[in-house]
Amino acid sequence: MRKRLVFDERDRENDIQRVANKNYLYYNVEEWRGYPAHPFCFLMGGYSMKKKLLAAALGAAMGLGMYAAPADAHGVFFANRVDTKALVLGEGPLDNAYDPACVQRIDAYDVNFQPTTVERVDGEKNVMIVPGDDLGVTATFFDYGYFAKTTDGKVIPTRDYSNIENLVSVTYAYKYNVHYWSPSVTPAGLYNVPIQIVPAVNPLTLRRGDTLRLRIYKDGQPYANAPVIADVLGDLTTETQADANGYVNVRVANNGLNVIGVEVGFPTDDANVTKKIFSSLSFIIPAE
Repeated sequence: MRKRLVFDERDRENDIQRVANKNYLYYNVEEWRGYPAHPFCFLMGGYSMKKKLLAAALGAAMGLGMYAAPADAHGVFFANRVDTKALVLGEGPLDNAYDPACVQRIDAYDVNFQPTTVERVDGEKNVMIVPGDDLGVTATFFDYGYFAKTTDGKVIPTRDYSNIENLVSVTYAYKYNVHYWSPSVTPAGLYNVPIQIVPAVNPLTLRRGDTLRLRIYKDGQPYANAPVIADVLGDLTTETQADANGYVNVRVANNGLNVIGVEVGFPTDDANVTKKIFSSLSFIIPAE
């Protein structure tokens, strides 16, 4: 069944300040947490965000269902699959089916980094999109749910782990993806992706073997010593550490699909639960 992404004009009064005559998008991280405002800003590539950001709330229910696979090292990214642009849940060369309800939202931006819409297609086991000619960037929000590990080594997808016997630990898996669709886009950061990989140049202007400079952000601040997987598809177990200012240089792995990732676990208020975030940057370099 096909869906057109429907955006609403939500006024995030406490979270976002826009300055019409400057090329910045501000996100008040401290104010969002209840502390005095200390805004960070991402340079928006020479395009001022004069309009309110438009938020898509699609598939808000968390859907694990029969398709859930263990959460470790799985990222999401867009790829060419059977003549479609499919959102893939993958680990190295392996893909997994998933409930489309896991895809909570897909934010779309045009080549000028202005909010736009994109057609979403929910399949039985995955989600696809139909890009328009003006599509520049998408940001995807994917809630993979809870996975309980027991003393006998089993990993159980669950919504309620309170009655699971021999429980060792629980992982709550959430995934983000930023995908570049057009070489015309000037790279920028997005206010609502808490861990993100921001390229210094549009990666679609590069070729395999070229150096791509990245900066990793966590909650809007440079992420010192972030663990970066430069080639999620071909070399998943090798990490490169960002420097103290969040910068790292990687080699473009492929003429074709490239996926770069950062995976980090964080404690939660529940001592049994770790929140594991896998955030990726993906792009498909076309054949010459």
